[in-house]
Amino acid sequence: MGEKSARQSRSLEQVRDLNRHKVLAELRRRAPVSRAAIAKSTGLSAATISAIVTDLIEEGYVASDSTRSKGRGRPKIALSLNPQAALVCAVYFELRNVSATLIDNAGGIVAHSTMSLHGKKLDRQTIKSALLGSVRSVQDKLGSGRQLAQIAVGFQGVTSVCGTRLLWSPVTQERDLPIAQWLEDAFAAPARIANDCDMIVRALNWREPDLYSENFAAVLLSHGVGMGLFLRGEVVNGTRSSGIEFGHMNHIPGGALCRCGQYGCIEAYAGDYAIARVAAGQSETQKPADHVDVGDLHEIRDAAMAQEPLAMKAIAQAGDAIGAGIANLFALVDEFPVALVGRGMIFLDLMKPSIRKAISSATGSQHYGPLELSSYEDTSALVLEGCAIAALMENDAAQSIRGQEKDVAA
Repeated sequence: MGEKSARQSRSLEQVRDLNRHKVLAELRRRAPVSRAAIAKSTGLSAATISAIVTDLIEEGYVASDSTRSKGRGRPKIALSLNPQAALVCAVYFELRNVSATLIDNAGGIVAHSTMSLHGKKLDRQTIKSALLGSVRSVQDKLGSGRQLAQIAVGFQGVTSVCGTRLLWSPVTQERDLPIAQWLEDAFAAPARIANDCDMIVRALNWREPDLYSENFAAVLLSHGVGMGLFLRGEVVNGTRSSGIEFGHMNHIPGGALCRCGQYGCIEAYAGDYAIARVAAGQSETQKPADHVDVGDLHEIRDAAMAQEPLAMKAIAQAGDAIGAGIANLFALVDEFPVALVGRGMIFLDLMKPSIRKAISSATGSQHYGPLELSSYEDTSALVLEGCAIAALMENDAAQSIRGQEKDVAA
């Protein structure tokens, strides 16, 4: 084959791969759906859709079902993803728990398991054992021994941009852990790790695409403070790492002590340990507590509602730090909807005035429209949902390549 013919062949393969991926994306988002509806939404011809769908049905990745309308004419063929075609695993490693969920190819939850890490020293071996143990535990619940197609892990901390390593995490003093390699060696399945906030924005985009479509952010308010950022329809990361360390942007130089060891971070004012520290009348340089019980947070909220000065100050400072951070972000990329996530939502009604005040007083705020703020308290559900979507989409991409390879071989 000449060089020109080889280039044309590669170009044709890329087009086939892209078209298959478009069809699978529509099925993933909208199934059950007809061939005609897929053609309309993708702009592909009916003949192209028919050929791709036929292949996907033969491969067992897509299922079809005939449904006759009330009127006359041919029955409509509804297409959906075959649940039995693949099994993926979503894992969330947080401060005191590791959760794992098995999801079938159609997005249905098959099994779930949560492992407590209370009282354990999270060294390298403990982290590895907990991760592998959580996946094995949820596999045991299914009891079939089916091969996993993909594993996606959401982790509190900074991950490599290629999705293979945990670079830093507040849950452990260990650094640069090969999380993906551990999982791939143990389960013979492709694995990726991502910052938990990245998975939150992935889930919100999937769950509510009308509100969270092209440009938005999710701020996590829990023991720490994090952010997931979605711009132009994609999750934004750093050049080498997951980046977007919103909680560790400097708010007040030389200010309150942060859990990261630096002074003046947004988290040092808005993390739950920071709110508890101020509400208790402690010095802002007091070492951050390792854990704050949710009952203590409710007591602080109740005290603030009763006009207790220290509790009111703690919540107002937290809102000011969050608002100032959002305002700085808007100064870089313009305003967009913001979702606030995590157990810190119990303070949201009390915090909103200081958040809005900090944003409205920022330079350029006169050009902003009304700030759209939504709240979601269940962090774990969002992270696991984001991991599930990421794993399923990775497998769809792999299925597109497998189909292309089959065509080439034929």
